Amino acid sequence: MHDSEFLEQVEKAYQLRSKSPIRAPGIPIGVAMVNLGLDKLGQVKKLGVVAEAKACLTDAIQATTGCTVGNKYLIIHDNIGRYALTVYDRTDGRGVRVYVDLKKIDAKKTPELHKFFLRKRAPEVRTDMDARAASAKLVTEEFMACGRNIFSWQWVRVKNLEKEEILPVKVCPGCGESFTSAERDSQYCIVCAKEFDYYMSEQ
Repeated sequence: MHDSEFLEQVEKAYQLRSKSPIRAPGIPIGVAMVNLGLDKLGQVKKLGVVAEAKACLTDAIQATTGCTVGNKYLIIHDNIGRYALTVYDRTDGRGVRVYVDLKKIDAKKTPELHKFFLRKRAPEVRTDMDARAASAKLVTEEFMACGRNIFSWQWVRVKNLEKEEILPVKVCPGCGESFTSAERDSQYCIVCAKEFDYYMSEQ
């Protein structure tokens, strides 16, 4: 668990989170999960990855594999919410799913790691940055001591391998900006149509 390539991948993933003052333990855990999956899957021509949660998994995946949301080789199903991922061959869907197996985490030997995955760490971890950093360090140390032993894996076949549809672009008569839309009848973007917004204009 302490080989130089692994540590380099972890550092690369942390760099994606450069603004975060906490060295999140989910990063080394996620990198180790990706590496286990790739070891089991073997060489493939077209790699894809599915993440079942956002959290740190997506940073670990992007740093380790080069699969990103932007190139569409990383798919995120955050609604599932499990700390698990699947690496697969995009040509046929054959893949390996790796997940954190709570049955393999000893609550007595690695108590902070166990609490981490149950979100039962001390209340001050949520509000005190020093307490959060100390807990993160302890979780990482406990994980590094047991490594891949807390994971389980399974062969899977990923469904729906078709590429995401490239939507046509329209120009909104309200704001004058171009937008993508699958709706043939839509003329306005959903912000100008008052269906959705995420900001308030201050001008």
